[in-house]
Amino acid sequence: MTLTRVAALALIVALPAFAVENPWTRIKAPAEGRPESIGSPSAGCVRGATALGKEAGKGYLLVRSSRGRNFGHPRLVSLIEDIAKRRAAKKQAPLLIGDLGLPRGGPTMSAHSSHQTGLDADIWYHQQKSWIGKKRVPLRDRERLQAPGMVDKRRLATTRAFGKEQRELLRSFAESPEVDRVLVHFAIKRELCRTVPQESWIRKIRPWFGHDHHFHVRLTCSPSDPLCKKGDPIPEGNSCDETLDWWWSAEARADENKNVDRQEHPVMPTLPTECAPLAAGYDRT
Repeated sequence: MTLTRVAALALIVALPAFAVENPWTRIKAPAEGRPESIGSPSAGCVRGATALGKEAGKGYLLVRSSRGRNFGHPRLVSLIEDIAKRRAAKKQAPLLIGDLGLPRGGPTMSAHSSHQTGLDADIWYHQQKSWIGKKRVPLRDRERLQAPGMVDKRRLATTRAFGKEQRELLRSFAESPEVDRVLVHFAIKRELCRTVPQESWIRKIRPWFGHDHHFHVRLTCSPSDPLCKKGDPIPEGNSCDETLDWWWSAEARADENKNVDRQEHPVMPTLPTECAPLAAGYDRT
């Protein structure tokens, strides 16, 4: 691959989304080499990603595998598999896994602005108990399954669907040292503050827009990934204070509308130059 080719790919990430093709969505396989997260969750890529199995795994199922977003850093895949195995041993409902990322990360230009460095995963709150113990669930069933929301959008409060099982699911991820934070709907954060304020793990549970039918797990940057950009540190304490009240304000509703607009009209981010070679040699077949 020539330097000119690399330079051209580097320019792609700096242009408006409508002006160029997004090569990241056409990549079919991970980039070879030592696993490495590069850049930030909303502007990055990943080398040496691993695929989370498309069929029924031990204790987990991919519910939107047709998207091809089942790739992540091996650390992320290992965490999901470990938690899933523990749930399976307890005869609990399988983890329902939404999106991880593309084979080499990068922007999807739909639904997500993050999920670009192999460190993010969406986990459904829903417990499909009829799938407990099944070795295989047909693709059509997993594609058609709808994730019920846990929040009443009018009252901005949790519904009866959110209970002990959902809290335990959040806890299983938040207690992992590998996890940097877990993004949830702000009403879910408030419910945790009401029911389990003494639990240390809820410090990692961070309020955000959306995320009423799934939660978003993000791993920490590894010391072995020097090009991985860390996010802002989580404040001390459990954040069950006046800062949480802001999410119910008129200002928050305005910010929420802006967030929806950004998702509906995504713009190609400027990625680190180290990502250009990963996109330059993608498989067009």
